Amino acid sequence: MANERVFIVEDEGIVAADLQTMLKRLGYAVVGMAASGEEAVEGVARTLPDLVLMDIRLQGEMDGIQTAEHIMVHHDIPVTYLTAYADETTLERAKTTLPYGYILKPFEERDLRTTIELALYKYRMQHMMDKIEGWHAATLQSLGEAVIATNLQGHVTYMNSVAESLTGWKTQDAYGKKLADIFHAVDGAARQLLPEIAGAFSAVKGVARSQEAVFLISRDQRETPISFSLGPIKDEQGVIEGSAVVFHDLSTLVKKAT
Repeated sequence: MANERVFIVEDEGIVAADLQTMLKRLGYAVVGMAASGEEAVEGVARTLPDLVLMDIRLQGEMDGIQTAEHIMVHHDIPVTYLTAYADETTLERAKTTLPYGYILKPFEERDLRTTIELALYKYRMQHMMDKIEGWHAATLQSLGEAVIATNLQGHVTYMNSVAESLTGWKTQDAYGKKLADIFHAVDGAARQLLPEIAGAFSAVKGVARSQEAVFLISRDQRETPISFSLGPIKDEQGVIEGSAVVFHDLSTLVKKAT
């Protein structure tokens, strides 16, 4: 968690204040509060939080479900319902807005944190999958080479099935981790982490390639000889969005050579 920004929509002042205190104690930044759907729409547009905690019963003409639908359509911000109402009709209406979480009052602090973290994780994974589709995921999955992509911070955002097999990591487990924690490649002699991987992001300055076979250490400590290249990912305008490492299993070649 890195001080995710939360907007509270709750029409009971005391409940809203208690929720704000609880969220701050958990390490979240509360960027705004609203008591009505109309206020929430304006406040969310102004603050663009990472998550909205939405009560279903609100003051004004818009209830929480209508407000959530507006926010998700216009701003693509995840909404988690926070309510005392759990009747079937309300739940069915809430489901149509595809919320990222649902927690009933009263609740424990740990339940609130779990709900928020799961909602944020679900939202990020959904966006990751959407972006993968934009990268022609079917093509990446069909490659014989392994592919791992990172964001500008050097954190893993995508792995194809070959990369999962060689590293021993599933994409959902590797997502958000540092590249060097997943792609643990060492040279054959000193058995030290390769500097271009340890530095993790020198790749944005150009393409780095292995000059000779190196060893990939998998999650379960298997060693696989590989060759690799590491370079930047750019958008349509040429702006660097992250990096990608493409690597190839040399096991067959090594066996033939011996």
